[in-house]
Amino acid sequence: MEKKVIHYVHPTGFALSITASMIYTLCALIITLWPISSFQFFNNWFHGIDLTKIAVSPQITLGSFVIGLLEIIVIMYIIGMLYAWLYNKCVDHCKKHRWIQ
Repeated sequence: MEKKVIHYVHPTGFALSITASMIYTLCALIITLWPISSFQFFNNWFHGIDLTKIAVSPQITLGSFVIGLLEIIVIMYIIGMLYAWLYNKCVDHCKKHRWIQ
């Protein structure tokens, strides 16, 4: 018998926003320290788009970093809450149709 895994909306939102803010901070640090290597790395993700041709030298200021960080935290919190809410709705729907127990 399967046990229902509940995704609580707020903790899921917080976990995603904290994870994203850690990745955002690490990314800003890496781009600041190694800009050329960073662009070469991300070129592999964008199938044929050469980011070095459209990139400018990093202009990361403390203000732009903090604003971006706050935006990431809020957006990822909302996305995490939406994910948890949809997950729980899907589990309830599948239980209702007896696809899962």
